[in-house]
Amino acid sequence: MMLARDTLFILRAPFEDAVLEGKWFCAACATMEGALLANPHWATHIDVKRMPFPRPRHEMIVLIGEENQSMPVLVLADGAKPPPDAKQFEGRYYLDEPKPIARYLAATYGGAGPHP
Repeated sequence: MMLARDTLFILRAPFEDAVLEGKWFCAACATMEGALLANPHWATHIDVKRMPFPRPRHEMIVLIGEENQSMPVLVLADGAKPPPDAKQFEGRYYLDEPKPIARYLAATYGGAGPHP
């Protein structure tokens, strides 16, 4: 599957968990939502996919494998220069922690990055 733009996968909030009672949000995904609010221009350069909570998450599996369905995750576009901390699945690079994702987006598309 070709990927023309960097793609950020985050959990759509709120969500329900079949195991735990109540409504929830993912704290790491909420951090990414905040980074997107601070840098609205990122949304013009990347695709943002807000995904439902239940697995399997087929769109992610096709890109980075069944074992890599946790969010947030930024899957780098084909031909993108991966940072040194990027992970790899079958030749495709991705970042799966909020700070490295935000650092990459700020370095690549400008704007505010995470405070150390």
